[in-house]
Amino acid sequence: MLQFFGYSNVIQESNKILKKNLVWVHAVSLGEVQGVTPLLERLHEIEPDRMIFLTVTTKTAWDYMQQYVKTVILLDAQKFKMEVLPLDFPWAIKRFCKDLEPSVLVLMETEIWPNLIRFCKINKTRVILVNGRLSPDSFRAYKMGKRFFRGILNKIDVVVAQSDKDSDRFKELGYEKEVPVFGNLKFDVRPKKHHLLNGGKLRSRLAKKTVWLALSTREGEEKEITTSWRQRMFSEKDEVLIIVPRHPERFYKVLREVELGGCTADTKTNFLRQKNTYSKGCPSILIGDSIGEVQMYLAASDMVLIGGSVISRGGQNPLEACIQKKIIFFGSYMFNFENISNDLINEKGAVLIKTYHEWFSEGEKILNDENRWKSLRDNAFDFISRRGGSSEKYADLILNDQQSFNSNH
Repeated sequence: MLQFFGYSNVIQESNKILKKNLVWVHAVSLGEVQGVTPLLERLHEIEPDRMIFLTVTTKTAWDYMQQYVKTVILLDAQKFKMEVLPLDFPWAIKRFCKDLEPSVLVLMETEIWPNLIRFCKINKTRVILVNGRLSPDSFRAYKMGKRFFRGILNKIDVVVAQSDKDSDRFKELGYEKEVPVFGNLKFDVRPKKHHLLNGGKLRSRLAKKTVWLALSTREGEEKEITTSWRQRMFSEKDEVLIIVPRHPERFYKVLREVELGGCTADTKTNFLRQKNTYSKGCPSILIGDSIGEVQMYLAASDMVLIGGSVISRGGQNPLEACIQKKIIFFGSYMFNFENISNDLINEKGAVLIKTYHEWFSEGEKILNDENRWKSLRDNAFDFISRRGGSSEKYADLILNDQQSFNSNH
């Protein structure tokens, strides 16, 4: 792809429009992109004429945003453009930054690319890091190259962290200015109406009393989950399991694994293609085979397991499950969401488990205890509701800081 080397048709075709009042936002992967959407919406809401240019790196992030733009009316297609960020080679980044000429670059979380930051500063572009986060692993890695990293870090004009711990870590790495804490943008993510509607339709088609959801599962998990699920199949419970693998290239591999494990299975897409009644009878397991529909799967479910958290791969963001009042389970490997998961457990908004079997056994107890079931759902919703509002702070910082910066140049 020529985009990886700094050649962008999007920039060339939109050059005159782009160069006026441009805010460039960079978010690498699916998680960052999902987290940054409240900020994009807020920027557009405050200043509808402001051009927003988003860059991403991974295919899943790109596919998600393509779908997002089609379904979110709030973003004007003429005021929002997207491209793949070039590799951090000096010549590629130099060309890209020169062609784009942004007045401000907004980096999401931990996206600290040396050449990207350097050439933005050469071009007098303001650089702001929002939702700043340093996981324990990232922090250790950066500490090893602290001398080199410190110089790059201090080229960033403003760093704003999502927690006190993250703020302290940025300062420990040598950032010389204050690092204010605005909170986590992901607390502002809200389900879209079409996802809730589609989730309701899926739930209706499944026609089951209880829907279990294993969300964003990783290699090796599905086999173990299926083994535990098989033990429930013979108890004639009115329930179904949805498994949504994290990586799209694994959708059909997981389907085969599940079928080999002795369970009736189908993909969500094929299941919904059937006529009013499913000809084979409702499958015991449904494989979620679509990108960018986490909110839809959540809307269709009751009991949610955060994939990757029971094994040492690392679980994903549980907040979308909180806002939809789901019963949330995860294991101890939530290192990418360390603060959120710890606080969620402390505030009794989620259940900590050690095995997949425990997910089903503990979930069964909760289903039979109406008070606990209601308490977990309400606590999860309260947890996210109380912490919202950071997107407005970040948007105001970006727009006001940029105006102040421009008036001094």
